Amino acid sequence: MNRAFRLALAGLALAALAACAGPLRHSCDFFPDATDCKRPSLSAATPGPRTAAAAFFGDAGTSDYERQFLALLAYNQIGAMDRTNGTGPFGHDRHAIANSNFQATYRTLEQLAKPVSAEQMPAVSGKSGEGHFDGRWRVSRQTLYIDAAARPSAPKTFSFSGLQARSVEIVLCQSGQQPVDLSGACDGTLAIRAGGSSRTITAGAPFRFHLSREEAATASLFPGDSLNRCDLKLSSNLAPAGTQLTILREEVAYPAIAALDSRYERCPVPDPSGLEELDRVFYAGRWLSQTCSLPLGQPRLLRKSRDGFNAKVEALLGASLPDSAFDKADPELPLDFSHAPKLKLIYLSSLEFKADFSGRILERLIRHHAALGTKVRIMVTDVLERDKDDTLLHRLAADYPNVELQEYRWRADQGAPIDEQLSQLHKTHHVKMLATLGDDPARSRVIIGGRNIHDGFLFHKPIDLSRYPNLEQYGKTDGFSLNYYSNWSDFDIEFADPATVEMLAAHLSTLWLRDADTNIIRPFSIPVRSDGRRPPGTVRHFISVPYEDNHALETYFVELIDTAEHHIEIVNPYLNLTPKLSLAIERALARGVRIDIVGRIDLKGDIGGRLLTALNKLFVEKYGDRINIREFKAPDVVLHSKIMMIDERLVTISSVNLNNRSFFHDLENGMMVLDPAFYARMQPVYDDYVAHSNPVSTKVTIPWAYRWLSRRAG
Repeated sequence: MNRAFRLALAGLALAALAACAGPLRHSCDFFPDATDCKRPSLSAATPGPRTAAAAFFGDAGTSDYERQFLALLAYNQIGAMDRTNGTGPFGHDRHAIANSNFQATYRTLEQLAKPVSAEQMPAVSGKSGEGHFDGRWRVSRQTLYIDAAARPSAPKTFSFSGLQARSVEIVLCQSGQQPVDLSGACDGTLAIRAGGSSRTITAGAPFRFHLSREEAATASLFPGDSLNRCDLKLSSNLAPAGTQLTILREEVAYPAIAALDSRYERCPVPDPSGLEELDRVFYAGRWLSQTCSLPLGQPRLLRKSRDGFNAKVEALLGASLPDSAFDKADPELPLDFSHAPKLKLIYLSSLEFKADFSGRILERLIRHHAALGTKVRIMVTDVLERDKDDTLLHRLAADYPNVELQEYRWRADQGAPIDEQLSQLHKTHHVKMLATLGDDPARSRVIIGGRNIHDGFLFHKPIDLSRYPNLEQYGKTDGFSLNYYSNWSDFDIEFADPATVEMLAAHLSTLWLRDADTNIIRPFSIPVRSDGRRPPGTVRHFISVPYEDNHALETYFVELIDTAEHHIEIVNPYLNLTPKLSLAIERALARGVRIDIVGRIDLKGDIGGRLLTALNKLFVEKYGDRINIREFKAPDVVLHSKIMMIDERLVTISSVNLNNRSFFHDLENGMMVLDPAFYARMQPVYDDYVAHSNPVSTKVTIPWAYRWLSRRAG
């Protein structure tokens, strides 16, 4: 394939990708003459393939990294075209569409996406090591929270990322009740959409517009490529003199952050013929986003709930909270910041961030660093946040716009079938990580595991928060309710090696800088043929976006189970296997592999606990006579840890549940460790779970309605 044709395919895939979200807003609406804004539609009326691909990747468009990335983009574009037109898995034969341009586009994308059909990403030639990617491929959409009552006299700075972006939108969220007037000027072209109208402001020209709560629902700023800075003033009845708001292009104002955000890795892969099967699977390149193998060091194992929470506190405060602080459970207790590290960047990614004791303590710690100018990035799941949770986070982001908040919500493509429309309510962001990058690298930390920001991971019973009207009193113990509460037993792991912390933060950046319309993330690594020597590292981090990477995490877990020769030990509360995982378990049992599972069959206290309990009982009914299944029975505590150990060599610590959600619907992450010595460290942890569990009876009662729902879901 010649270079010009490869570039043409790149342009086709990226141009088609950008249109897949339907009637969403883009800066292309305001700057249509820009080369990268010319894009075809996704419908059956799609025009033919375009050849102006250099506008997207330029001369870098044919490197091995871009070719692997383009295969993923093309694979996802095929899925978007099928959903929009009802073809392929959505019912109709795509060959029945009588449109030659549509057929040509589809065939071209199929050719580009063909490598994704393989279970593993093929290794390429060349050197291993770090690289940086600056191709313009994604839609960037960020939210600027504005509240006239938020520190009304304090100057504020907000940065937007145009890194790798084809279009940039800053959504204005009026989080307060008071109307605000924005005025000022920018050093480049700015388009404004507010109050049902749009206008374009030239560089240096003064402008002004009014933002009420009603108008803010549709208000956005669209900075042009030349815009690096805006100097604005926020005025309101609360601050008639005005508050200074500076808007900066992040990759210009913070080049070190941009270098982190653009990073990717070329991972050396040893010759698989010289490896044992488990090693081969561990080191293999795959379509799942993962780091290269890293040195393990001496990570801290966080089994106890207070240790898990205090690890986050120590990363931000420089000291842990005493037991008396937890005993009194006062979210406004005095905090001593005299030993706090000076941080450059904080990442906090969680399924949820609750407005309770846990959330308020962490919010106060983040406020301290935000006031010093630290960049903070917070990711949570939108559909699980209640009003007070939202208020806590929105006020933090309005007080300190250097705290950027992403409330994750998956949106179905326009024209998607009803089941995908409904899945907008339950596809969640389940990636758990706190990463802090210090000015002194020795103070950097990263914590990964299963815990969320919720008092249920810290206190046995709900604490009384009635004295704090701005906090949420969680307490419901069963049913479908966002007010759910249980005491969860979980497990986290902490790394302090500066290079490892920076690598994991850079990996999380690919999720932070995902395409805003499709949630596609940029691959963090590609495999490179090595000289035959085994890479020195023994731990890898992965991030899974299952509906965008061809369910690569499921493939990975199937391969790991298929390597087991002697023993698989699992700690996991959700036991609803996908068909492929179920077949892998059957194969392992047929080989004589012993499988031990510590679970929690009764999931009362979780959202939809009765349904989840029924699904776990179905697992017991199917495997109880062949797998040693034990139920975690610490008093009134629900198991939430996710650990898998294979043949006394490999340990997985992650957010991944053994259910359809984790492998088909939710974003997940975790650590894979290939090291017998680390397994030996983890064995007492596993034994402790066993000690707090009882054998499960294989005689289970499952209501017929849940059996019927399970068959329908399958």
